[in-house]
Amino acid sequence: MFPRLLLNNLSRNKPFCLFGARGVGKTTLIGEFAGKFSNFIHLDLETEADRAIFNFDVSADETLRAISFLKGTEIRGSGTLIVLDEIGRCAGALRWVREQVGGWTGGQVGGRTGGQVDGWTGGQVDGWTGGQVDRRTGGEAEGRGPMIVAVSSVMTKELAGLTDPVDGYLQACFLFPFSFEEFLIAIVDEPALEAFREVPVPFYAYEKLLNHFHLYSLIGGMPEITAEYASSRHLAGLKQVYRKIENRFIECLPDFTPGAKSRDLTAEVLQNTYPFAATRISFNRFGNLDKGSREISQAFKALESIFFLQMIYPGTSAVLPVSPDQSRFPRLQLADTGLVNFFSGIQKPLFQSHDMNAIFEGQIARQVVGQEILAAGNTHELDKPVNGQFSAQPAQSVHNGMAGLNFWTRDKIQSTAEVDFVLPYNDLLIPVVVRSGEPGRLRSLHQFIDAAPHAYAIRLYAGKLTVLQTQTLHGKKFFLLNLPYFLAGKIREYLNGFIRLANG
Repeated sequence: MFPRLLLNNLSRNKPFCLFGARGVGKTTLIGEFAGKFSNFIHLDLETEADRAIFNFDVSADETLRAISFLKGTEIRGSGTLIVLDEIGRCAGALRWVREQVGGWTGGQVGGRTGGQVDGWTGGQVDGWTGGQVDRRTGGEAEGRGPMIVAVSSVMTKELAGLTDPVDGYLQACFLFPFSFEEFLIAIVDEPALEAFREVPVPFYAYEKLLNHFHLYSLIGGMPEITAEYASSRHLAGLKQVYRKIENRFIECLPDFTPGAKSRDLTAEVLQNTYPFAATRISFNRFGNLDKGSREISQAFKALESIFFLQMIYPGTSAVLPVSPDQSRFPRLQLADTGLVNFFSGIQKPLFQSHDMNAIFEGQIARQVVGQEILAAGNTHELDKPVNGQFSAQPAQSVHNGMAGLNFWTRDKIQSTAEVDFVLPYNDLLIPVVVRSGEPGRLRSLHQFIDAAPHAYAIRLYAGKLTVLQTQTLHGKKFFLLNLPYFLAGKIREYLNGFIRLANG
């Protein structure tokens, strides 16, 4: 398969759990990660044989010896990697991780104020007790057992506790479908990739990158789809792959639904979500289904648990921290734009369009931008400490333990003002709109800027990179960074220069 950017963020010194939907490439990524170790043991906890290892009432050390014996692999301290694949299916494995990892760390992933983990990209852990971790750059754990990594395609209450940022035992990590940058790697266009990574992007690369981004938005970022397209360069052969991916999601549902009726309803809700991607919904009779809010909301929670979608609730404040209001209608963010396009039957108009904002009221543009922002947030954090402190609640909202998206609405029930995304940047909340048209027509953005304590905004569109100084309808001057929407995953890099330029 293809290299994943997340691999650079995985430290061999910190046990973690890799979450992600079925088919996003978790097994491939962990296989690449295993190359950093002298040996590794893979336990497939979807099989009865491997689950049985954890059925005995013995100590954590005795279970470790059983793993070594039954798998025929020597444990070489921190040079050994143990992978617990689909850990959510084995309660005994969850208990063993708490005992084994808790014995090294004193029971916490973090250990500093706010429960944050330091050094996720640098390979050190702050606050571990007992002198268990060598603090030299790139150093390995001394006197510690094997490295433990868990993998899961579902989020359960038990796994949420195991990966809690304050009291958990494993660092939570999330793998998404391919980002646009990873798509460029997969289709082997090195000049386009180099131009995309250059800040600012060269003017001569704009049209090529825009065309590539439209193709990426059309087919999506699921690895099987990307691999099939990279091999054939045709869209016709992708139909069966899309259907196979959807079936995998449906096959996960029995674990989250109490009976056949609930499972069938959830599957029906899943198959009705595609036309509603990146739009706000009401649970009651969703998709013209003859069901009330309670049954439909439970179905959506099950779909969140298998990472098929996120329900994003709006905030009404223009300052940090973001506090989503769950009394309002949520917006749906589906896992992959390619699935949305295929199952909604809108591939043809998207293929023919030069500006995604011009079709379906910008719905597909919002969906793919949200997908890019999520993927980018998984390889670097947009939010930074404020006055040297992290807030108790991260600036991004959290869905199933995963940093999520946020959007803004006015604090008036009848108001239609809405900003597509708000992103934390240092101590500011930056508004992002995915819109065409003149700056003076961005009325919702104006209302946010009037309420905000700063004067910075971003517009993603099919045009070229520019910076404008303009003003709201009430006369407040502000700076607008216009970015081509293929740069949605690189907003942070462009914000740095934008704010410096705006400040002179």
